[in-house]
Amino acid sequence: MRSHLLFAAVGVTVTVASPVPNPQGTGTGADSCPSDALEPKTWTDLNVDGVLTDAAGNYTKTKTNNIQSLADFFGAPNFFCGLDNFCNAGQPCLPVEVPAWYAVVAIQNWNNYMNCLNTAIGFATSILSLKLPEIVQDLFPDPKDDVTPLATMIQVVNGVLAVVPFTGAVSTASTVVSTGLGFLSGRVKPPAATDRFLAWSDISSSMSEVLKDYQTAVSNSVKAVLDAPIDDPDNGINGILAGGNFLGVSQNFTQDDVQKLVIDSITVSALGLALQAQKAFVVRFFNQERCNDENENTLCIQNDGSSTFTQWSLLKRSGDANAGSLIDESKLLLDKYGLTKLEFLKGPTNCFDNNDKKQLTNPFNQGLPLDSKAECVFNVLVCDIDNGNGGAGKQGIVDFCKENQSLDI
Repeated sequence: MRSHLLFAAVGVTVTVASPVPNPQGTGTGADSCPSDALEPKTWTDLNVDGVLTDAAGNYTKTKTNNIQSLADFFGAPNFFCGLDNFCNAGQPCLPVEVPAWYAVVAIQNWNNYMNCLNTAIGFATSILSLKLPEIVQDLFPDPKDDVTPLATMIQVVNGVLAVVPFTGAVSTASTVVSTGLGFLSGRVKPPAATDRFLAWSDISSSMSEVLKDYQTAVSNSVKAVLDAPIDDPDNGINGILAGGNFLGVSQNFTQDDVQKLVIDSITVSALGLALQAQKAFVVRFFNQERCNDENENTLCIQNDGSSTFTQWSLLKRSGDANAGSLIDESKLLLDKYGLTKLEFLKGPTNCFDNNDKKQLTNPFNQGLPLDSKAECVFNVLVCDIDNGNGGAGKQGIVDFCKENQSLDI
């Protein structure tokens, strides 16, 4: 049986082999060769890790493409994997006998996965290329290109790629995402992009850089695994397949499938980044005697057991020392993007409080979470002013936040 993965972002159809176990064990050919379900339990029950350990001492090691040499040892000399090469394990006992066949199936699935990652990078950068210019138009009409590290986009792409499973359908299940993020950081080693910035005025060029750099990382990873001795501690296929996580059946997915899972998180994060780039900040006023939150950029919550309020306002420096209210921007966050005041006003202060009062905490080094409401996904600078303790005094909000709380505004 063969299935097709339609990759709409780049207009190509990738065909991958989907092996099917034969439980009957009757008849002729593959049907005469009994096999079990393609799942990690089968891998463990049949000790396929042991099969690969034994093979490491008996197959013919080569300078390149040790995986092909391993397959040849198992009886499949025409098994060639790689990017844009879709190696096929065939059916049980045709040509590889069980239990070695399960190892070849898992290698096939690893190869499918790496090819899917390579194309999903295009999905991710395409989604960003479509969404970010809209946010620039709405919130950042005078964009600056030297403020947002390009590494933040790598984290976003990591989050997108995490929904691509080793086998099965794309998913936001925590096991799929955590396994994917662990594999990406440990095996693929995404590009760091530490010395470059996101070009808000030319999103497509930045996304082209991310696409090129990330696909290079995937290509390097695939080549390293193909060429390494199978028991190499760093890149050997035995370590990658250990435990049977790659034993399963691959399923189709499209850019639309991926986009539905990731678009909310990408959008909310990018809204915060666009405001960060303009040095917008939330001021949290403690012990307010009166509070009016009719404006879209302000939230009031009365303190328990007190007549005072805590007030949150989204502001930006306006002139030398004045703070301007971001009412229009807040209206867009509410009406167009569907955020609540709790999310874009109180949310950044929760992130601030829960991370030792550190500004713009980014706990997503491995990848952006898929839950758009997760703490710190939307984030801006925070300034605390206690009106029960003199407030900002004569300094004004901007000067107080700069001088007393070291905000870079």
